[in-house]
Amino acid sequence: MPQIYHFTDLANLDSILAAGELRCHSTADCSVDVADATIKSRRMSKRVPCGPGGTVGEYVPFYFAPRSPMLFRIQRGGVENVSSDPARLVYLVSSSEAVVEAGHDYVFTDGNAAAAFTEFHDDADSLGEVVDWPLMKATMWANTPADPDRRRRRGAEFLVHQALPFELVHELCVYESAARSEVAAAADAGWDVEVHIRRGWYF
Repeated sequence: MPQIYHFTDLANLDSILAAGELRCHSTADCSVDVADATIKSRRMSKRVPCGPGGTVGEYVPFYFAPRSPMLFRIQRGGVENVSSDPARLVYLVSSSEAVVEAGHDYVFTDGNAAAAFTEFHDDADSLGEVVDWPLMKATMWANTPADPDRRRRRGAEFLVHQALPFELVHELCVYESAARSEVAAAADAGWDVEVHIRRGWYF
């Protein structure tokens, strides 16, 4: 089963490590919110029609690939009150397999969970058919005249209900060496997790 990717501001890492888990939007205690306020509001009210139900805001969101449309907006300065500096952003990497094997509730989508026509699913065996895997591997995912839905599909999400235990995170990834030193120092305080520089995961 595939790797899944969540990114947040470096300032939030200490509270995540202290809690021992990555929490959903509705309960997270973030020092710096990297979400678009309008989209976040929509996610807080959008109903999830399968799995444990509730709203999208009650799930921890992961993408199936780095370099997401949301990251692109942030790095281009398109999200109000959110820094465009890639050195401020850290990826937390897990896998759908780890979540399923640990018995945590989840759902996943065929595109951005906030989009009107996105479909939700709760059977991991159908991941291969639901997610557009060739698009997840592509460097360029902008909409085209022939396929005006690429951006939505690239934003497909694996959503973990309520919280993801940090023990299921196997890698932390950053943009440059100074951030790596900061992240490694924080993680070394009590967690056995690899920290890597992945410049190719940023724009």
